[in-house]
This record gives sequence, C-alpha cells and structure tokens, in this order.
Amino acid sequence: MIDTHAHIDSNDFDADRDEVIHRSFDSGVTDIIIPAIEPMKFENLIRLGDSYSKIKIGMGIHPHNAKEIDSVTLNEIYDEAKKNPKVLAIGEIGLDYYYDFAPVEVQKRGFRDQLEIAKELDLPVIIHNRDSDEDLLSILEEAQDGKLKGVLHCFSGNVEFLNKALALDLLVSFTGNVTFKKFDSIDMIKSVPLNKFMLETDSPYMTPVPFRGKRNEPKFVKLIAEKIAEIKSIDIKEVINMTTENAKRLFRIALFLTVLMPIMVYAQNNESDDEYYDDYESKKPAYAKTLGFGPVLGTNTIVESFPKRENYNSSISYEGLLAYGGIAHYGLYDYLILSASYVYSKNTKLQEKFENLEPNTHTQVELTANFIVNPNGVINLYGFVGPSYLINSYGSPSGGIEDRSNMGINTGLGFFFNFPISGAGLITLSAEWKLNFMLGSQSFDYDSRLPQGKQEGNPVEISTFFSIPRINLIFYPF
Repeated sequence: MIDTHAHIDSNDFDADRDEVIHRSFDSGVTDIIIPAIEPMKFENLIRLGDSYSKIKIGMGIHPHNAKEIDSVTLNEIYDEAKKNPKVLAIGEIGLDYYYDFAPVEVQKRGFRDQLEIAKELDLPVIIHNRDSDEDLLSILEEAQDGKLKGVLHCFSGNVEFLNKALALDLLVSFTGNVTFKKFDSIDMIKSVPLNKFMLETDSPYMTPVPFRGKRNEPKFVKLIAEKIAEIKSIDIKEVINMTTENAKRLFRIALFLTVLMPIMVYAQNNESDDEYYDDYESKKPAYAKTLGFGPVLGTNTIVESFPKRENYNSSISYEGLLAYGGIAHYGLYDYLILSASYVYSKNTKLQEKFENLEPNTHTQVELTANFIVNPNGVINLYGFVGPSYLINSYGSPSGGIEDRSNMGINTGLGFFFNFPISGAGLITLSAEWKLNFMLGSQSFDYDSRLPQGKQEGNPVEISTFFSIPRINLIFYPF
C-alpha cells in the first residue's frame, strides 16, 4: 500500500514521528508521500525525506499560504524539485474558498504558476480543492496541454465532477472521509475506474472510522481500502494492488530509484551554480544535449540458445568479448535523446577447439530512445529501448562463413556524467548496461560448432542474446 498524501512533517507528530513511521511500514505501507504546505517548513520536510528511503515528498505552497508565493518561493520550489530525487510531485497546490486565508486572485495566480513549474519539470501535481470546483476546473482546462498530470486529493463530489476530472487525464484519491456516515459520494466511488484512483490518509486529519476523533496516521490507509472494496463490491486485494500500481505509475516510484539514490544525491549536491536565475521561467537545462557523437567500448556476452539435445546443453555462453564501435546522439527534448550506434565484436573462442575455423563475428546496429529522469543533473539517470538489426556471421570448420541476420530489441539502464568545457561544448561519459534480444530464431547446421566436438549434422533453431556493459564518450559541440 502507498499512502499518497500524509502530513507527518506537521507538529502533531513531533513527539513520536519515528514511531508513527515505523508502525506504518510494519502495517504494510510501502511508501509515504508528504506534500509541502508552506515555505517556512520546506527545510524540515526535505530533511525528513532524506531520513527515510521510503518517504518521498512534494514541493509546493498550499492555497492557505498563497500570499507567500512570490519569485523567491517559486524559485525555491523549482530548484528543489529539479535537483532532489526525493521530490516526486509539485504539491500541495490548488484553491480553497472555504477559508478566507488568501484572496481568490492571489490563489489563482499562485496555482497557475505552480502548474507551470510542474509541466516544465515533468512532475505530477497534488491538487487541493475546497468549494472551488468551477474555478479549479477552468484553470486546469486552461493548463492542460497534454503535459499536465496529477491527482485531486481528498476527492469527493458527484459523478459529473469526477468525469470532468478524469477527462483532464487526472487521477483522484480517497481518504478517511469515505468511512464517515455522512459521506454522500457513494455513487461516485462506484463509478470511478480502478486505474484512476489512489489511497491517502491526509494525516493527521480525516481519521477513518473506527478511530475518528483521534490523530490520523498512515497505518490507517488499509481501513480506507477496506471501505472502498466494500462500496465497489470487490476484493480488498484488488483495491490495494490497483491503487499501488496507479501511484507507482503517476509518481514514478520504482525500485531502481531507491537503489540508485546515493548517485542521484551526489548529482544534487554538485549542481552548477550557473543554474540559478532570478526568474524560474528563464531557466534552461543545465546540460543541454543537442547533437553529439563519439566512440563505444564494452564487453559482450553472447548467449546462443537452441532446443535441448541428448549430447549437449540447450545454450552456450561466450563471455568477455571485446565490443567497440561508434554512437551519435540527437536531443529531441530535455528528457528524450535519440541515438544510433554501431557495435562490433569477434568471437575466437571456438578456434581453440577447431582448426581452420573462421571466427564468429557479431554486429549490432541500434536505434534507441533514451528517456532521462533528471535532465538537469550533473549525473543523468536514463532508461532506453529501441529496435536493433543483428548481423551474425558464423565460421564453419569445413571452411567459409554463414551469415545470419535478424531484427532485435535493445533495452537497459544507464548514466550520463556531464563535463562542460567552457567555450567548446559538453563531454558526456555514458555508462550503461545494454541488452539485445534477437526476435525469432535462425535455422542452420550448428552441431559441428559445439564445444563437445563435431556431431552428426542436423539443422538447429538458434536464438541469440547479447549483454553488453559499455562506455560511450560523447561530445556535444556548442
């Protein structure tokens, strides 16, 4: 379970915050997201996020504190959200007309400004709404240009309002008020699709029944799941599984972010001072990548698989083969780089067993889309996927070469290490682990090439897999 909205940084938890957090994790909560409320508490919120790997945060200013929104606080939100890998959203932001803590126009302006920050940084928003449906939807419709994503938290209302929110490609989240006797949005919960809502406690508020009247905390999120399962007449496991997946998808909560957090924090702490400007809207990517090129060097492990036969195993692995080539990059967006690469490797290991055997050679021509998680960091984390054309040439003990080529898919993870050169451009050292999977198989007489020795000839269906940890050195001229 993921509690997507809990204010456990508030003063209500000062006496036993660590105990509350540990109780929550012991109860089955896997992650907690804490949205920001006001600038004066940003530092404490960030410190709390740094203290627990399973706690993530949002950066933003609540409509109650809209009068504190100015160029300084907007810059603070922008900078922290851009640099800190624990910041998964811009929030809590929105409108609140129930209380008169800030003028309506001040709230609207602050809401719009923070929506723009979220879109620029490709982060979801956590939206607060109270008695402001019409203005809130109007601003969201105005801001939705295909880049806006987020959640309306503590959601209640009718089916019509729900449908308008979903039409804007937003999710909704439900809290403890769904357990209250006076909760009057049952039909809305029944109609919300399973892939469009999440769970939250809004701790320390909105404590669910039977603990209403006491301080709320994240461990009670299961009570909300139970009530929703009851209303929708489905198993609670389905509610928990779907809402967890919805939260992971929206907030990009993934295991590799936790594993790689020390590297991401290093990147955060080594940002260039040149990134800081007086107006957040004028900020540009710190390490823009447009057109680059350079060499590739790595080691190739080749695994050839075929049907299990009586005299030999169903696969053969050749490890530690030198792989080299070249690569070209084109930065389509800050967070998306297209690349084309050529990698060649030669396998001479079978020559030790067979005389007059020409070496096997393997060439990979790859087109790849690289998706960067944090394009403004000194170190950029990225994942990639794309098509490959695999050219395999096999030497025959009887002489000659047999060529077998096939389409494939390449995928993997990597890092860009950015080194700007004043007046010249940008050098990027890329360390990545790339996998190439051949689509389909190839049929030819493979028996005579097996390490066990020459066998009776027979066609064999072979599929090939490549694993290449590699280094790319790329130069982007200005």
